[in-house]
Amino acid sequence: MKKLIAIILTAMLMFSACAVAESASPTTNQLELGSVTVYDFGDVKLHCYNSGDALADECYLVESAEGVVMIETGAFTANLTEWKQYIDGLNKPIAGALLAYHPNGIELFGDVEVYATENALANWGEGGSIRALTDGFVESFGDAVAADHPSEATLVNFGDTVTLAGVEFIIRDEGDDAYGIEIPAINCVYIHMLGSDCHNILTSKEHISAFAEELKGFDYDLVLTSHYVPEGQDAVETKIAYLEKTLEFADACTDAASFIEAMNETFPNYSGANYLETTAGMLYQ
Repeated sequence: MKKLIAIILTAMLMFSACAVAESASPTTNQLELGSVTVYDFGDVKLHCYNSGDALADECYLVESAEGVVMIETGAFTANLTEWKQYIDGLNKPIAGALLAYHPNGIELFGDVEVYATENALANWGEGGSIRALTDGFVESFGDAVAADHPSEATLVNFGDTVTLAGVEFIIRDEGDDAYGIEIPAINCVYIHMLGSDCHNILTSKEHISAFAEELKGFDYDLVLTSHYVPEGQDAVETKIAYLEKTLEFADACTDAASFIEAMNETFPNYSGANYLETTAGMLYQ
């Protein structure tokens, strides 16, 4: 667990330039701890909170005339308090919260209805993978962490369409501990991680191939992730090329050291070196 926490702390601090969706006009508001970039699609606005915290947490808010919908929270109480103050300033009711990989501290926002898949809810609880990560953060950062996870949620299933504040959200199966979200009204998708110039943790050759195939089906103006600024379709194409080259090296290299060397020569400016080392360890165990 300590090694995993170290990986997350070192690799999630890197950001790339924010890709601008052609149909939106983004503006950025600097707050005390973080900043909020707003994409105005007309009937719907997307608020992206770059928390600036130690884990580079990103939180999202979808706003319509009827209200606002939260997507994910973050690990630290101070940042969540700032995010709540920002949301309060919009003077609109919170229609619900779609929480997947980051359910921390939702109680700080009041009596908000939480939506989650059964597997996500299980992973927030005792013995779950997401619970274990939060426990590790508490060990590292103490009381600064928003340690509480919801024990109950309105359950949704993969493939369901959930309508909140008049906006449709499609629940996606990402094949992991939680779920993704598609927002057709703004041609946007949320997955846990992408990162156009950051290494990924890739558990097997099958995982690499599956991730690449999934991305080949993407055609979105914005891809939202939990630890990176929003990116566009160009970032998706960049990541597909990265995955294909990674798979090529995984087939050609005979050990972890030669794999890491080949990856570093090809992607010299990528962040997330510990992610790469973890991938190598999984591929050549």
